[in-house]
Order: sequence, then C-alpha cells, then structure tokens
Amino acid sequence: MQPKCRHCHFLSKEYREENTGRPLSFSLSLEERKAAESSPAEVVPTYYSLKCYMGVWDEGISGSSHERDSILNHIPREGVCFFFPYHPAMLFDAARELQSRASENQQMKRSNLYTRIGLWVAAGALAVSALVEYLKNV
Repeated sequence: MQPKCRHCHFLSKEYREENTGRPLSFSLSLEERKAAESSPAEVVPTYYSLKCYMGVWDEGISGSSHERDSILNHIPREGVCFFFPYHPAMLFDAARELQSRASENQQMKRSNLYTRIGLWVAAGALAVSALVEYLKNV
C-alpha cells in the first residue's frame, strides 16, 4: 500500500454543530476510502470537511473536487507527516500512540546503526594501530 492520505488512519471528516460550533471528527470508513480512488469529490457529503486529525492540513470551508482529489491522493513526505496505515475500528488516540511508538522505534534503529558503524570504525582503527606498532618492533 502506497502511503497516501487516503490510506492514512488520520484522514478524517469534520462536522461542526450548528448551535455550539463544536467540531466533531470521524474517521473515514473503508468504503469511503475505496470510493476516494474513483471519485474523490463525492467521498463524503459537502457538509463535512476533510482534514488530517493530527493537524497537518485542513480542507476548510472550500470543497472543490480538484482540492479533494489532490488532498486524497497526496503522498506524504517523510518527516513532515504523521502517516499511519488505516486500521478499521481503531480510535484516533490509539493510532496516535502507535504512530508515536513506531516513530521512536525507527529513530532508535537509526541511532543503533550509527553506533554500530562507529564501533566498527573504532575497531578497525585499533587493529591498524596495533599492526603498525607490531611492524615497528619487528
């Protein structure tokens, strides 16, 4: 699965209550995500606005079909987006925690890789130094 906004768990639709203006955010269903491939303009009714639950982007009040198509088919850039694959029936808070854990794990793996490379370089330098000392004494 290619990491596009329509495959991200944080793709949501928002509705604002008329009386209070309170925003209500809902995750898009699997059927709505599949419909986004063929007709992005009709994914959700126009009284909803599409947004990233993590606050990266928000469709706002303008809902032209060109904007929805570019939003749903946008490929997130690494380090700028909170992409997390969609899992049906998972709450946003759980997805946020799991995404955070995955990000921390990826950073830890990168850090461990650099540490291992540093250790190999140090071991190589120590071996070369020992060889040079041995050859001086021979």
